[in-house]
Amino acid sequence: MNFPVDADEDVFTLIERTCSVFSLLGCVFIIGTFCFCKAFHKPINRLVFYASFGNLMTNVATLMARTFVSNAGSAGCQFQAFLIQMFMPADAFWTLAMAVNVYLTFYFKYDARRLRKMELPYLIACYGVPFIIAFSFIFISSPTKGHMYGNANLWCWVSHEWHIFRIATFYAPVWIVILITFFIYIRAGNEIYKKHKQLREFSYSFHEPEPLPAMDDAFSSRKTTEVRVTSEVVGKSDLDLSVLDGVSGPRHGSSSSAAPQTPNAAAYSVTISSSKQAAAAADALAAAGHDMESYGDTRATTAMATATTAPQPPRAAYEANSATWSYTKCSLLFFTAMLVTWLPSSANRVYSVVHTNKASMPLEYMSAFVLPLQGFWNAIIYIVTSWKACEMLYDDLANRFRQRRSGRNGGAKMKMNMMMSKSSSNSSGKTYETESMTELARSRPSTNGERSSLPREPPQVLKMKERV
Repeated sequence: MNFPVDADEDVFTLIERTCSVFSLLGCVFIIGTFCFCKAFHKPINRLVFYASFGNLMTNVATLMARTFVSNAGSAGCQFQAFLIQMFMPADAFWTLAMAVNVYLTFYFKYDARRLRKMELPYLIACYGVPFIIAFSFIFISSPTKGHMYGNANLWCWVSHEWHIFRIATFYAPVWIVILITFFIYIRAGNEIYKKHKQLREFSYSFHEPEPLPAMDDAFSSRKTTEVRVTSEVVGKSDLDLSVLDGVSGPRHGSSSSAAPQTPNAAAYSVTISSSKQAAAAADALAAAGHDMESYGDTRATTAMATATTAPQPPRAAYEANSATWSYTKCSLLFFTAMLVTWLPSSANRVYSVVHTNKASMPLEYMSAFVLPLQGFWNAIIYIVTSWKACEMLYDDLANRFRQRRSGRNGGAKMKMNMMMSKSSSNSSGKTYETESMTELARSRPSTNGERSSLPREPPQVLKMKERV
């Protein structure tokens, strides 16, 4: 099945390559910012980062467009088909991974640390299994049907003679994944709606929403501080503590009726590991210890208090649920982008199966437009959900540019100042040399044994110099 008009082939090539360039730029932005800027290290962005590698390889294939479709047995055609078969459906698989994380968070109370342990199974499912299938198709051929990878109108992929494998190994798994993702969000929809409603009502009431595991470490910490204050007041003692203190006082015989020594202050041992609340508790207990000392009691008194510092329960629950809602909202956006990507292309494949040797040109155009844009849509969602991090990155780059520009201007000014100072030093050196030669000529006798004819200094000046 070929295109009816050759002009359409050029239009398809232009659409595919243009969309692929935008998608490549989006993938480079995601990978670059995640690798070099810690502000983008959010749990949801980790999965987007992994998915971007699949989008990147997909765009390498779509940039080839229809270059190799006329030679199905060439290495270029086989390589392009392999990339499309392996990496193009991976974006849908990563969307399912995001939905699974939402499900684990809502119903199994997974936190960020436990979700990270799921990344290795996700990598195997999204890239490992498709690799086995895509690689094995390279070696499959038939005398009647030819190579499995061949002309697929838009690019090299599973040829029309093997169209059943397009459904079995490509579109069917993708739509199974879409349905599973859809049912996960339906299942969690009621819970998501309740949590989102509680977040909206938080500002208007004191209702405490049920806390969920935080998606970030900043929302999963509670600090408990134990403050222990021990005060001991010594009134009388049968022991002579002056030896231990290194104080040697006067001794009058062996009299044991000496006046008892009272320490200046009670001995305290305070352990504090918190901030304001714990410090206030420690101060209160220390004051209590001093009050006990004023009674002159000979007993040892020990006071212990426990101060627990934690965020206010409504605020902590609000932060945790807000992070979870943000994760869920981002996942829903990716699911929407997945539907936009796969609905036109799936309809196109169903049409080609039902109507043999026929092509729907509107569906072909739509497929050529949406399929290469997977990385672009992911980058848009990535930027929207990480807008604050993008602003921080922009400010940092702008400041570096200003410093670099000011450094260049400062270097030019410094070089000019050095040249000016060098020229001024040369001119001052000449003046100094002339003045020295003049003084020497004044004090030096002439060649005929007489003094120089230069004017002499006044006698008053000469007397002052002699005194000095």
